[in-house]
Amino acid sequence: MRICSARGLPLLFGILARKPPRLLRQLTLALYPATKLISDMSSEDLWRSYIRPIGAGAVAASGLITLLKTIPTIIGALKAGAKDFSKSASEAASTKRTENDLSIKFAIAGALVLVVAMWAMLTFKPVAGAETSFLANIAAGVFVVVFGFLFVTVSSRIAGLIGTSSNPISGMAIATLMAVSAVFLVKGWTAPAFAAVVLTIGGVVCIAAANAGNTSQDLKTGYIVGATPRNQQIALIVGVLVSVVSIGLTLMGMNRGLESFKPVTSEVVFNLDKLPDGVTLQAGLQRDPTKETIKIAQENGTSTEVIGSNFVLLNALGSKELADGKYLLNKTTNKIEIQWIQGIGSDKAAAPQAKLMSTVISGILNQRLPWGLVLLGVFIVISVELLGIRSLSFAVGFYLSIATTLAIFTGGVIRWMVETAAERAGEKVEESDVSPGSLYASGLIAAGGIVGLLGIGLKLAESMDWIKENAIHFEFTKDPFVGNIIAVLTFAMVAYSLFYFARKPLDTGAK
Repeated sequence: MRICSARGLPLLFGILARKPPRLLRQLTLALYPATKLISDMSSEDLWRSYIRPIGAGAVAASGLITLLKTIPTIIGALKAGAKDFSKSASEAASTKRTENDLSIKFAIAGALVLVVAMWAMLTFKPVAGAETSFLANIAAGVFVVVFGFLFVTVSSRIAGLIGTSSNPISGMAIATLMAVSAVFLVKGWTAPAFAAVVLTIGGVVCIAAANAGNTSQDLKTGYIVGATPRNQQIALIVGVLVSVVSIGLTLMGMNRGLESFKPVTSEVVFNLDKLPDGVTLQAGLQRDPTKETIKIAQENGTSTEVIGSNFVLLNALGSKELADGKYLLNKTTNKIEIQWIQGIGSDKAAAPQAKLMSTVISGILNQRLPWGLVLLGVFIVISVELLGIRSLSFAVGFYLSIATTLAIFTGGVIRWMVETAAERAGEKVEESDVSPGSLYASGLIAAGGIVGLLGIGLKLAESMDWIKENAIHFEFTKDPFVGNIIAVLTFAMVAYSLFYFARKPLDTGAK
């Protein structure tokens, strides 16, 4: 077993978790960036705390290497786009329909609009406590365009290697956050409020990279079926504009529907006139719970109501006294009595990448980023590249969790089984984008997105009182062991269906 590989390192850390060396067992404090001892951590905890920061550095380094390799392609594309400016009407009319793209003028115009939009947002609606100058706001827009250009290229490349489902978009976003945070650190913008500005820039780049992967996948599919790229690109623009509204409203609904208010058991007393570092008085929210009746969920399943006007809302970020989050302080007793748990990021809708991004931003601005782990990932990728191995695929496998890589590995095994069965049957095995297996696998990807939306709907329904009162509960499903068995059996059925349909001849309807 190659214990030094991307798959072997999580196993190594899993072994250490079961029986760590004497040096690790003698630790009395958590090894940063973890919050608990290695001897008390599971393999998943080890991956989140140590493997993933290494993977983030690996993805950033491999992305840069891939970008350098694709510079000739980028230059060629820019030259081809520049010809659009001087192309005559007759030349444009003679272009083949399947090669008719939108002019590069639209891309340049869109980039300029994006810079103006970022400047306007940061100028006229700045983050409280993170006001910046005119030139700084323009620079933020330029950052978005530059990093977007870089990672759009990398994302499109990865989509061609492993598809959009396994595209490590968050890894590219983390690389952007690291670079922007480093600039903010040099400028001295280290206040907690500036973390929101960094996240805004990184979020726009993240969306650009995600759209790049999907666009590449769509254009490749269109090429196979003979579609017109120009029409596809117009449809993609319309789709993005619709998604901005629909997804935004969906996420806002999720966050509101899945939120909860829980009592704080510890005796934490603060003086509002002199709050500790990392704790600020929250203001400017679109929704302020102190202006409404708050329903507090008790541990026994019951709930109690309190008047919100008796409390003030505090925000903790990087505090030593409170974990990151929002809290309600009683104005009479000056005690933290309630924690406002947002829906997204709670147990009902976990957002594991958000914690990593928060760690990266706060770590750089507060100069506490685990640079040792990040640089370890960088040097591993450089070593892998020198060995002649495709570093981007290696880094993606390093960064993704075992749960994701296991599904990818299972798909590879099924493909091997299909090809082996075809060879035994004397059939000719050919690479094809329209084979039964490829088409069915594409359908599974689409179905995964639909089922994910249905899952969100179920989570929202669980928060409704009339659903709780009338729903039928199956007690046996609450047992984690039973839930795992059901999940494994379902996964096995999906895997078998992939093998079955991959071996089934494609019915084209031809007579």
